Amino acid sequence: MAPLDAELREAAQRVLAYLATTDPLPPTPADAIIGFGVFDLELPRFCGELFQRGLAPAIVFTGGIGGGTGTLGEPEADAWRSALRVSHPTIPDAAVVLENRSTNTAENIAFTAERLARDVPTLAFGSGIRTALIVTSPSRMRRAWLTMRQLQPAVRCVRQLPPVSFDREVALYAANGVDYLTHLAGELDRIVSYAARGWIAEEPLAAEIRAAAVVLRRQRRDFHA
Repeated sequence: MAPLDAELREAAQRVLAYLATTDPLPPTPADAIIGFGVFDLELPRFCGELFQRGLAPAIVFTGGIGGGTGTLGEPEADAWRSALRVSHPTIPDAAVVLENRSTNTAENIAFTAERLARDVPTLAFGSGIRTALIVTSPSRMRRAWLTMRQLQPAVRCVRQLPPVSFDREVALYAANGVDYLTHLAGELDRIVSYAARGWIAEEPLAAEIRAAAVVLRRQRRDFHA
């Protein structure tokens, strides 16, 4: 990818910072860590760090084979569990629950709710899990959080990420054949259009994010010209 001009880089970084907003940790441990699967296998390792710090007693990994993760060779939840075994081999299987059929964020939540209610009722949403630390890719974090707010409003979701590097994200997505600036613009589009359809909680974009989106969309038109 060619170097970005200053305006475009600043707009992209502003959008990423918005999408990747995190929250202060709660004063007491959460009920579970929920990892929404993507192809970045540093994220399950981060979930393991949260667990070992005593910030939650259980981990839930959710994700089947979705768009962009077919290269993992197995469902996202299974790939995340394998990565966690390598990085944190002492975390017992009993502490980790997998949901590996979902193909999008709404299914992540719906299928996880079904799995927990059926097989692990002590972790059912709204009763067993009232507070959750949620982990996913930086660009997807806000949409996952808004989807949880819409579909599981009884669960307080606390967004957590390892340190975010814009250049790392650009390179990671490029290695998976994705233009990152186009991806960021698409995430903003989803936040607006999905809310209009009632799929996620509504959150109007701030003026500075709308302005940054204009810059990214101009780049997208130029990219496809």
